[in-house]
Amino acid sequence: MSVLKRHKKIVVVLALVLGFFLWKTWDGHFTPERWAKTDGDQRGKLVNSLLEQYNGLVGMSRAEVEALLGSDTDGEQMEERLTTEGSTVRPLLVYQAGGRPWAMFPEYPFVYLEDGYVTEAKLIAD
Repeated sequence: MSVLKRHKKIVVVLALVLGFFLWKTWDGHFTPERWAKTDGDQRGKLVNSLLEQYNGLVGMSRAEVEALLGSDTDGEQMEERLTTEGSTVRPLLVYQAGGRPWAMFPEYPFVYLEDGYVTEAKLIAD
């Protein structure tokens, strides 16, 4: 009986140690400096904090977003929407963000622009 009690204590201690380790390694607070020095494959955990801190980037100009995050992926990115009235095209900025630790697929923050200002930003899995 005492052997069983000892094993329960070991499991509880190991679970607490593992929980503390995961808590310490999970630091997703966005700063422009952290974004710049973090590899593109590891930026996923910063994106939620970025969107919370900057109100989803809505209302910022393209220049402000690029000053905050740097230049986006190569090439001019555009989104075309088909509606009953016809099609609309709007530019967007796409950044490499890798994925959050639990994501199954790579994720990219898409920043949608109209008249040079951000109207929407969301995280899209590839």
